[in-house]
Amino acid sequence: LAQDFQVASQIESNSPPLAMSDNEEIVMPAWISPMADPLIADKLLSRSLKLIKKAKEEKSLRRGVPETCKALRKEQKGLVFLAADVFPLDVMAHVPVCCEEKDVAYAYVPSRTLLGKACQSGRPASVLMVMAPKKDSTYAKTYEQVEKGMRQVHPYM
Repeated sequence: LAQDFQVASQIESNSPPLAMSDNEEIVMPAWISPMADPLIADKLLSRSLKLIKKAKEEKSLRRGVPETCKALRKEQKGLVFLAADVFPLDVMAHVPVCCEEKDVAYAYVPSRTLLGKACQSGRPASVLMVMAPKKDSTYAKTYEQVEKGMRQVHPYM
């Protein structure tokens, strides 16, 4: 157990800082989980990050594994974003299964730091759930575009 912790801390300390620079370039982390499929990138990733920011402004965002699982159990619909660099994997390995059972689209984002910054938090986030927009919501169009893109890249949906 101590050896696993040392390996995890070495992985995190050796990884380059992941942040969006002035030119919106996203740096990939040094380690990505082998179960991170589908991993979104490029235009879909930038749209997803914008969607997360808009959902945060309207308070339609669930942050963290417990909140996301609770929303899924309550049959709430939305889009789930998982971080691909979470270690150990056991922390959130059950979330994709819950999403598939409830027919909720999910995708992996390269880094939990990126998810944390997108939801305007100082802390990294492992899992985020953007709730389905209401009729008068400002992010409805972005939500539809991201959902369509996630379902296209997803091999199991």
